[in-house]
Amino acid sequence: MRIYFENYPYPDKDCIMPYFVDKETGKKGVPVQQDPKTMGWFVEHIGYLYVSSEKYNGPIFILPKLFLLPEKGVKDAPLTILGEKGLYPPIVIDTEEIENPLVQQGREEFLPELSLWLFRAMTRYREDCNKEKDYDNLNDLNNLTPNGNTEDRDFLSTAVRLMDFLSDHRNLFTQISKINHSGRAAIDWHKTITQTPFLHKGKPWYLDLAIKDKAVNIDEELIVIYYSVLRYLKEKFHFRINIGDVPYIMKSPNEIQRYLDTGVGKRRMRDIKGKYFRDDLRELWDLLDTFFDFSSSRDDKDPIKEALVVKDFQKVFEKMVDHLIGDTGKVGDLRKLKDGKLIDHLYLDKSLIGKDSNIYYIGDSKYYNAEDHPVGVDLYKQFSYARSIIQYNIDEFYINSKTNRKAIRYRDKDTEGYNITPNFFIVPKVFPEKMEYDTPSFDITNWKPQISKHFEDRLFDRDTLLLREFEINLLFLIAAYGAYEDWAEPLRKIIRERMIKYLNEEYEFYRIKPKDIPLSTPSGVIYEWPFTTYFRTLLEGKAYKEKDDAEEIILAFEKKGKQGPKDYSTVREDIQYAIKGGSIDKPIELEP
Repeated sequence: MRIYFENYPYPDKDCIMPYFVDKETGKKGVPVQQDPKTMGWFVEHIGYLYVSSEKYNGPIFILPKLFLLPEKGVKDAPLTILGEKGLYPPIVIDTEEIENPLVQQGREEFLPELSLWLFRAMTRYREDCNKEKDYDNLNDLNNLTPNGNTEDRDFLSTAVRLMDFLSDHRNLFTQISKINHSGRAAIDWHKTITQTPFLHKGKPWYLDLAIKDKAVNIDEELIVIYYSVLRYLKEKFHFRINIGDVPYIMKSPNEIQRYLDTGVGKRRMRDIKGKYFRDDLRELWDLLDTFFDFSSSRDDKDPIKEALVVKDFQKVFEKMVDHLIGDTGKVGDLRKLKDGKLIDHLYLDKSLIGKDSNIYYIGDSKYYNAEDHPVGVDLYKQFSYARSIIQYNIDEFYINSKTNRKAIRYRDKDTEGYNITPNFFIVPKVFPEKMEYDTPSFDITNWKPQISKHFEDRLFDRDTLLLREFEINLLFLIAAYGAYEDWAEPLRKIIRERMIKYLNEEYEFYRIKPKDIPLSTPSGVIYEWPFTTYFRTLLEGKAYKEKDDAEEIILAFEKKGKQGPKDYSTVREDIQYAIKGGSIDKPIELEP
């Protein structure tokens, strides 16, 4: 197996050119470019290729650049794999070499395992693009399958399915082994007594017992070949495969390699074809037949036999995140804005203020390095997305209120306050000290929250928008997406809880129940809700009612700076006597 990294400048052109092509040649394959600063050679793509040439025959992976970090404890440190000493990309290319630093440091399984998960994720990405008719992203995907066969008949797809077959059918192999070995040690008395016995004290003793020797059956031969292929994949490519205890004598990896190189494996599979009646054994035969049928011919003029690579991994990252937290296919045209832009992630969840109403959460994925954060246009676009969603829903609320249809409530007509629109970025993160595929490590980053507003201290104003940034474990994201796992509920819960926590840190909240105020009129005394009297005091983005029929309102004041405390003093002085329930002296916290 060969391992390369996206955008890494390899100093030696010869270490990369045998498998890729010059950008200027126009040949089919992954283009190689030269970095004018370092004069190194690099590829922009990420994904998988199978190369068949005299120089190399086997799989090649191009992995995300984020797994390269500055070497720990070194001034002006060069990039190494996970920042570990000595794991420089140019010297770990060949994972099969014993002298490879990955092997020396006990890391020989890490990159192959990551490569397999990346392949699973890329395969699903291709599947999702087809299912969703996402032709723009399909056109950017370099997808080459051998001899025009179906996409699950290539080398790596078959290898992955063979590995999955083991975990899905362990009981099958145990059952067959017991059946095939039962009776092996039984004595064949008919054959035994035909021998001359040894007489002792008048009794015959048979010293050479004849044992019932069952011939190896077809089921067993198929399973022996299967286990041998798994051992070959484990030892040759360092794929993490838990074979367990095997009650058979397996063929060596060298013998399986000979089966592949000479066509013996293909011929042997043809010899035993049609001898299986169980569906699971027929499925196993088909997988092994495909594995051995994969041509081993060499072609230096066109060495790339199959490929699944993408030039812009940002698009893959977006789709992985969206399928983990977004409402893919459920929000329809709402994600498509009038200016042609497409919102990355959009879903309905409980409001940050109260649990009885829902609101749209608006997210954007950024495939950034750890030290980079959104700036400039990215910020402007994300705030624009939020304003577009707010306006759309206000328009819809007005239309639906005329037809008695349910709509998302963004604005409270009594206080003229606006619900808070959750707005966020999601960036990938690699955790060198905690390389886990099953832990999302999803949380707020240390990036300073961005706020867009026209006026100070108006949380419930339409123009006050808050923007946070979350990070997610890239290993987890690739594996969860590749395994079709559903993480929407726990990840959305974290987003909501972290945003509410931030609001509680930045704002002082009060929950009050106003009482009607008596007003003298020519017709007599009438009672009026206090918002009419205190319009200028409260209707400036400081108040909001969770529901139309709610008797209480929520007030919000900034904790920091001069404006929040000043506004609080003014409001408290003006409306203290008009409060029937709650208090403007006892702050509350928003509940997650």
